[in-house]
Amino acid sequence: MSDSQEKEQITTVSVIATGTVAVLKLVVGALTGSLGLLAEGAHSLLDLVSTVITFLVVRVAAVPPDANHPYGHERAENLGALAGMTLLAGTALFILYHAFGKVFFNPGAPEVNIWSIGVLGVSLAIDIYRARALGRAAKKYQSQALASDAEHFKNDILGTMAVLGGFMVVLLSRSVALPEWLVSRADAFAATLVAFIAIKSAWRLGGESVRAIMGDIPVELTERIKRRVESLGGVVNGSANVRIQFVGSRPYVDVTLGTPRGGSLESAHRLTEVVEKVIRRELARAEVTVHVEPKAISHEGPAASLRAVADRLGLRVHNINVYQIGDETHMDLDLELPETLSLAGAHKSSEELERALRQELSNQVAIAVHLEPRNDKPRAARRQPSSIQNVREALSKVPQAANTRIRDVLVTDQGLVITLERKFPAQTSLRETHEVMTELERNLKLCVPGIAYVHVDPEILN
Repeated sequence: MSDSQEKEQITTVSVIATGTVAVLKLVVGALTGSLGLLAEGAHSLLDLVSTVITFLVVRVAAVPPDANHPYGHERAENLGALAGMTLLAGTALFILYHAFGKVFFNPGAPEVNIWSIGVLGVSLAIDIYRARALGRAAKKYQSQALASDAEHFKNDILGTMAVLGGFMVVLLSRSVALPEWLVSRADAFAATLVAFIAIKSAWRLGGESVRAIMGDIPVELTERIKRRVESLGGVVNGSANVRIQFVGSRPYVDVTLGTPRGGSLESAHRLTEVVEKVIRRELARAEVTVHVEPKAISHEGPAASLRAVADRLGLRVHNINVYQIGDETHMDLDLELPETLSLAGAHKSSEELERALRQELSNQVAIAVHLEPRNDKPRAARRQPSSIQNVREALSKVPQAANTRIRDVLVTDQGLVITLERKFPAQTSLRETHEVMTELERNLKLCVPGIAYVHVDPEILN
């Protein structure tokens, strides 16, 4: 059975139970002239209306999201709870009005018999059972509508006990001399107590419904989630902004956070997944949306700033070298631009990058930009046995070619593109590895004419 079906089943039983109790109380209250019992009957009758409303809103809340309600229809439960509490408050005022008249103008003891006591006993048993069942369901499904219905039955329990107390006073007066003013007004006092209990519940649950509809969220909840998010690695401290709203029992959380510039889209996506898991540990079933923004951090280096600026301008840079000469920062870099671009267009992009970088860095900076043509389209290539043989012979003469094998030799319109695999001991430093590969490339170009590129893939020597 689904959650919505179980909630519908619970409210259906509540409708039947409430209707039965209301009819019994009203009939016996009219026969005995008990204002307290009539007040309880009217209270139960309004409970019936409230329970029917609960039944309807539970069905509406179960409707899945659509184009007009992208967050679903669960707020119907808040509206249903508010409607139920409004009815409860109206009933309480009606009871108070008649109780006031009976206390001050028309006092009189009701007729107490086996039927009136029996109806209250049956009502009390039903109310206790339904209040517990609805309370458990409301807690399980975080349903304000079911909580409102449960509160109605709890009020009925207290009201029934108050009316029973009034009946006990009347019965006791038959064997013990009690003041006439108390005996004639005990039933009205019981009705007044029922009304005040109802008003208190209506105020509390009605206030909760209004706050839910208005999107009222505890400040400490937002702050706690913000602290949890900012404690994660990769989130810039003080950058998180958290907004929470509840649609029915389901929380929706929107988070905007900053992460150090220069990271990849993949790393940003992984961070959003971590944030979602952290928030769901705080708020079960939460729908979480995370927006990541790049942020400059205090200890960000010039190279990271350069990459961030280039990325913002849609430019690609590599081979970045930064030198510090006193107070001056000197930067060399390669700027990749389409090979079909004119020199004037390329120069414009270079100047734009330099200008943005100088605005970014507060200290004095000198920038040297090497323009490198880029072609993202696949180029025609072929393999030629004679070229492979020439490269193999050349490698036999190069000192740095130990533990080197040829992966591929391609003949292109730019020249030969050679891919080599060179093995190094595992403890070799990256700097030493790079120096050997550079020397290998230089010597190979001296031995074989027409080489465009040499790619050396370093592997670990077993």
